[in-house]
Amino acid sequence: MVSCIIPTGFLLSELNQISHAVSWGIGVNVLAFLFYFFFTKISENLQYSLINSLKTLPKNLFDIWQKQSFLGKSVFGILGTGLLIVSILNLGMFFLTYPNEWDSMTGHLVKCALYLQNGNMNRLQGTTWTIDFYPNSLPTLQMFGFHLFGEQGFKVIHYLSYWMFAISAYGIAFRITQNKAASLLVFVLTALLPTALVQATTTETDIVLSAYLGCLTYFMFSFKANPSRLNVSLIALIAGIWIGHKVTFLLIAPAAVVVAFHTVLLKKQFYQHIKLFIVAFIAAIGIYALPTGYIGNIKESKKFSLGSLSAPEMVMQWHGVEHYTGKEKIKNLAFNIGRYSSDFLNMDGLRSSPFGKKLNDIVRCWPNKVLGKLNLEGEHFTVVSYFSFEHPVRFYLERPFWGFIGFGLILPIMVVLGWKVLRSFKKLSSVEKSLSVLAFAATLHFLSLCYSAPYDPIKARYFLNMAVWCMPMLSLVSLSWLQKKSTFNKVFLIIISFFIVISAIPTILYLRIHPVFEAKNIFNSNRLEQITIGRPNIYEAYKKFDALVPKDAIVALGTQQEHEDFEYPLWGEEFKRKLIPIHPFRSAVKPIPAEAQYLFYSKGVIPYQSGDIQLNSISNKSHTTVNDSEFYLRKLTPNP
Repeated sequence: MVSCIIPTGFLLSELNQISHAVSWGIGVNVLAFLFYFFFTKISENLQYSLINSLKTLPKNLFDIWQKQSFLGKSVFGILGTGLLIVSILNLGMFFLTYPNEWDSMTGHLVKCALYLQNGNMNRLQGTTWTIDFYPNSLPTLQMFGFHLFGEQGFKVIHYLSYWMFAISAYGIAFRITQNKAASLLVFVLTALLPTALVQATTTETDIVLSAYLGCLTYFMFSFKANPSRLNVSLIALIAGIWIGHKVTFLLIAPAAVVVAFHTVLLKKQFYQHIKLFIVAFIAAIGIYALPTGYIGNIKESKKFSLGSLSAPEMVMQWHGVEHYTGKEKIKNLAFNIGRYSSDFLNMDGLRSSPFGKKLNDIVRCWPNKVLGKLNLEGEHFTVVSYFSFEHPVRFYLERPFWGFIGFGLILPIMVVLGWKVLRSFKKLSSVEKSLSVLAFAATLHFLSLCYSAPYDPIKARYFLNMAVWCMPMLSLVSLSWLQKKSTFNKVFLIIISFFIVISAIPTILYLRIHPVFEAKNIFNSNRLEQITIGRPNIYEAYKKFDALVPKDAIVALGTQQEHEDFEYPLWGEEFKRKLIPIHPFRSAVKPIPAEAQYLFYSKGVIPYQSGDIQLNSISNKSHTTVNDSEFYLRKLTPNP
C-alpha cells in the first residue's frame, strides 16, 4: 500500500491534483497493478494466501496455548488480556480524539493542509522550518488517509504502523527462532511497549519509520533463510522507502549495516542477484527518496552536509553537534549515555498515574544517588529543556521510554547475551548468534543517538526505532526463561507480566494530550478544545478567530517560529479557509497578499493598527518550554 501511495502523491503534486480524491484512487490502483505484475514475475511461484493464514490463525493460537506449561499459560494469559484491553482503549482513542500533537499543529499537519489547499507539494516558505525541510513521504500517506476518512484519516498510517511494527517483530523473531510461541510472545510485548502505544494514536513520524525498519529487517532475515530474487527485491524496495521517510535513517544506518552483513552481505547468493538488487535499489531511491525533498533542502542550505539534508543550519546548531569541538562531542556523548540510561530506568507508563508516580519516586532513590555523582543534571549539552532526574515538566507523559519491558526484560537479556559472546561466540547456537547481532546493532544505535545531538527530553520517540533490534531478543523469555522450573523464575515472570500490563493501561489513560480523568476531557471537549489542549492559553484566541472569520475566508498568517504558534487549528473544522504564511522561518515578513481578506498575527511580528482586534491576553505563564503569543485579527479590503 505504502509503495503505491507515496509515488502517486509525488506524481499528483506535479499535476496539481493533490486535492482530488479520484486522482489518488486512480493512481494508487494503477501502481498496485504494476507492482503485482512485477512481483508475480520474480516470485518464483511462491504460494501464499493471506485469507488462508487468517482462517488458520485461531487454530494456531489454540495449539500454542495447549502446548504451554502452567507458567507459560499464566504469562500469555496476563499479557494477552492486557493487550486486548489496551487495544480497545487505543481504538477508542483513535475515534474519539482529533490530531493534536504539538509538532503537527506547527508543522507536520500544517504541511498537509497547505498542500491540500494549494494542490501541490511545492516549497512553501512556512513559518516553522519543518514545513519546508521535513520530507514529503509521510504527508502523501496522511493526505491519502484524509481523502478516505476526513480529519481522522491523518492518523491512519500511524495506527497501522503500530500494528505493522508489532507484526514485524513477530516476523523477525520467527525467522530467527522458528518458534511460534516465542514469536507470539515477542508480538504481544511489542504491542504493549509504552512508547509504541502513545505513538499509535498521534501523528508522530517515528512510529512509521519503525514500521519501515521492522519490515526491512524482516526481509533481511527472510533472505538469510531463503535467498530468493523476491526477497532481494523487497529489501531494495523497503530500503528506498525507509531512506525517503526521514533523514533519521542516517542515525540508524550503522546498526542496519551490521544486521545486513549478518543476513545478506556475507551470503554468496546475494551476489548472484546483485544486478537485480542494484537496479531495484536505484529505482527505489529514484521513486521514494529523491523526490521527497532532500535535494531541495540542500539547495536552500546552499551547501552539502548531512545536517543540511534535514534542517536549516541554524536549527542544526540547536539539534546537532556539527558546531561542537572534538572534546565537546565526546563530552556530549558521555553525558547522553548517562542521561538516556537514567531515562530508561523509570517505570514509564505506570508512572503516568498518580500512584505509579509515587512508586517510581521511591524506587528511583538509589539510581538518583548513584547517577547524581556524575553531574548529569543541568543545562549543559541540552536542547528544548535542561536535564533533571525529576523535571517539573512531565515529558514522559507524551514521550515515555520502555518501562518494565526495557529494564526488566531487555536489559538482562542483553547482559546475558553479551556475557556469552565474551566467553565464546563460536559456541553460541544459531539463534543466540542472530540475537547477539541484534544486541550489537541496538548498542550501536543507542550510541549513535547519544552522539548525534544534545540531550533532548522528548527524544524517547527516537528510541522506538532501536526497539526493532531489541524486541526479537525477548524470544529468549519463551525459549529459556519459561522453561526453567525455579520458584524465583516463576514469581519474577508473573510479577513482571503483571507490571507490564498495568503500565500499558495508564500509558493510554493518562496521556496528557488525550485526557480522560481531567475536568476537560475527550468526552466533553469540542474539536477546538482538543487540538489546542497542549496550549490552553491560546484557546480563547482561536475560538474568537473561528467565530469572526468566515469558514471560506482568505487569511494572511503573521505567526512566529519563536513561540511555535499553532497554525493547523486556523483552517477550521471544514478545511475551507485559505491560509497564506507571510513570516517565513527566520526571515523578514513578506507583504500581505492582495487577495487576503483577513490578517491573523502574533504580537511583535506586525505593528498594531487602530481597529485591530486583540483575540487574547497572556496573564499567566504556560507550563510549556516556549512562550505563548498574544494574537490579533485585522479585517482587510482585498484588491480585485
